[in-house]
Amino acid sequence: MAWSSGITRWFTSTDRSAFVRDLLSRMKVVVLSYNSPERGRAFDLIRQVRKETGMLLADIEAYNIHMAVRRTEKVPGDIAEVGVFRGGSSKIISESKGGRALYLFDTFEGLPKADRIDRSFHKGQFAASFEEVKDYLKAYPDVHIYKGWFPKTADPILDKAFSFVHLDVDIYESTRDCLGFFYPRMSRGGIIISHDYFNSDGVRKAVDEFFADKPEPVIEMPGSQCLIVKA
Repeated sequence: MAWSSGITRWFTSTDRSAFVRDLLSRMKVVVLSYNSPERGRAFDLIRQVRKETGMLLADIEAYNIHMAVRRTEKVPGDIAEVGVFRGGSSKIISESKGGRALYLFDTFEGLPKADRIDRSFHKGQFAASFEEVKDYLKAYPDVHIYKGWFPKTADPILDKAFSFVHLDVDIYESTRDCLGFFYPRMSRGGIIISHDYFNSDGVRKAVDEFFADKPEPVIEMPGSQCLIVKA
């Protein structure tokens, strides 16, 4: 039985599904169903990580990262993440990366002072404990964590190539600097995912400006992410 506009009536299973889809569509809500054991395990991991770390990524955003890491296994290169926070997405990457090295970068002091275009963020936001993240990820081999402002901390990876990079740096200048560093180091077929493309004016501006003269399209993803595949 379902309720709509003050009227209660019986629906068949098909009617009920169509009604719910239409109602959610009008509310601009999308519900995704992943009825496979592999996808179920991925979402079990995501729910576990959320409980452990208070991860701020939406489930679909975390799943996009998981699958991008999995599907770039055949692409030469290591993996990097800038913007670690409490290590939630880092753990999802670590569970999926196989034998690739993972390089993690964060100030662990939160964001710098935001420019006008980054007005939705503030200095010190998203600070976290370097030691707690190290401890959280200690069971995973070949994971390297660096504290400080990127790309000033990038010396250990200057000569590396990358198959997957996750950026969650929130603001214009940091996004611009990360793209400038990683783009020439991406292997062909490698993937960059940036968070906050949809809901941060600074991130969107940095990404759109950077790729304006590049061959790669910027693909807007469900949630607030965008994805770029290196041509």
